[in-house]
Amino acid sequence: MHRELSVSAIAFPHIGYATDEGTILRWLKAVGERVSAGEPLLEIASEKAIGIVPAESAGVLLAVYAEAGAIVAMGEPIGWLGQPGEQPPALACRLRGWAEEIAPAPPDLAARLVSPAPAPASPGLPAPAKAEPRVRAYLRGQIQRVTGQRMAFSWQAPKVDLFADIEFSAVLAHRNALKAHGAEPPSFNVYIAHAVALAYADHPELNCHWRDGRREPLDQVHVGVAVALGNDLVTVSMKNLAGVALAEIQHRFKALIRKAVTMTLARDELYGSSLTVTNLGEFEITGFTAVLNPPEIFILAIGRLEERAVVREGQIVARPISTFCLSFDHRAVDGAPASRFLRRIKHHLEHYGAGG
Repeated sequence: MHRELSVSAIAFPHIGYATDEGTILRWLKAVGERVSAGEPLLEIASEKAIGIVPAESAGVLLAVYAEAGAIVAMGEPIGWLGQPGEQPPALACRLRGWAEEIAPAPPDLAARLVSPAPAPASPGLPAPAKAEPRVRAYLRGQIQRVTGQRMAFSWQAPKVDLFADIEFSAVLAHRNALKAHGAEPPSFNVYIAHAVALAYADHPELNCHWRDGRREPLDQVHVGVAVALGNDLVTVSMKNLAGVALAEIQHRFKALIRKAVTMTLARDELYGSSLTVTNLGEFEITGFTAVLNPPEIFILAIGRLEERAVVREGQIVARPISTFCLSFDHRAVDGAPASRFLRRIKHHLEHYGAGG
């Protein structure tokens, strides 16, 4: 439940249906500075994008309740915008966690954290050092160059697209059950990555790359997720997901997103996925086809999750539906096995938590 806030409170904005939290990257105004209506106030990051929050009205930034590095729930008070001489209230911003790669954690962090506490660090995911601006710019340029080369090469592949509408009632019920028990629900991208890993367990013969005119089997499941960083696109690669629980996938994904924000990803965290997930749902895109990322033979494009009228047992009802497009390299896989693979992804999402 989000708190009811005064119009003078600056609340962390709702930045997408697929996540309920975000990170404050930096305040663009200092306490005491005047702000015009619509003027950029702070920079934030979700798991999919970096964005600018504008001031809703003119005034003076009187207080900051959550500094750069804070991970907060949507709707949480992070600042106060008022008039000169006004005394801002002493609000407490409840933190979900802290991104130390953005800024050092405050000494009173433990007292400000809300349950559940952040998951312990996983082996192989050390906290990265904060990259200097020039280093970040260089790394971003390198990623853009390599991505451009790989995308141009991918057009040589005979790509085929398969579409399926997938209902998210079971996933939403699972998320709501976690919330009811005081647990932080994973994002939808994490549920999708988990469903992909489960589908690969059903069809291990499809977990391969296409190199030098032949299929190259992979011995583990690696799922990539495309992330928008401003106008740039980066794909983070979660390694070794076979048999990994949902909560651990969520922890790994969030760790990689924070490293992506600071451009401190290692090469192994950028490339080498079994399949890439690219989700444009928060940009209000209904459906789309994506470009393969060689040597991967699959890419899964996700459209917005929306209420649609469907027929269930002879009745027209509203259900949360998203359109998925699985694109595949026809040199490496035929239509029937690719269709069965997409059907298993659909099954695991539509029966989430039911087993089987």
